[in-house]
Amino acid sequence: MKSQHLRKLVLAAFFAAIIFLGIYLIKIPIPNGYIHFGDGFVYVAAALLPLPFAMAAAAIGGLLADILAGYAVYAPFTAVVKLLMAVVVSVLVHRNYTKTGALANIPRLAIAAILGGVVNTAGYFITDCILYDMAGAVAAAPMNAVQSVFGIAVFFVFLPILAKALSLLSK
Repeated sequence: MKSQHLRKLVLAAFFAAIIFLGIYLIKIPIPNGYIHFGDGFVYVAAALLPLPFAMAAAAIGGLLADILAGYAVYAPFTAVVKLLMAVVVSVLVHRNYTKTGALANIPRLAIAAILGGVVNTAGYFITDCILYDMAGAVAAAPMNAVQSVFGIAVFFVFLPILAKALSLLSK
């Protein structure tokens, strides 16, 4: 029992690091911010880890990336937004999990990722309303939506790769 819990903790730490690196290292500048791989890795973590571990990985990875990238004002908001994204994706992916596995259900994965992107866009809209004003939030929303779409693409590219790698490690 302890070894399973330890394995989940190690995987959560691994995904927190991957989320951090996906946000911090690979940045494509856009108006009002940048596009990054981190959201896609939040979705992957949510699909492959049990909910509390996915939530922790998402919140910690996003929070650390914002702090170290100089966006500390965003860090607490990012932690909450990424945590909520993980909740939405995890609940939708793991609900009705069948013997064929979550990876076999592409429509469910797509719906989960799209709703995760909606949470991302809405979460940062609310964040920008708090930190700036409604006009700033409206101006940033389209680019936040673009980031969400990019995250969905990253999710579908890396989910099968990381799922396969984790299944090989557990043998």
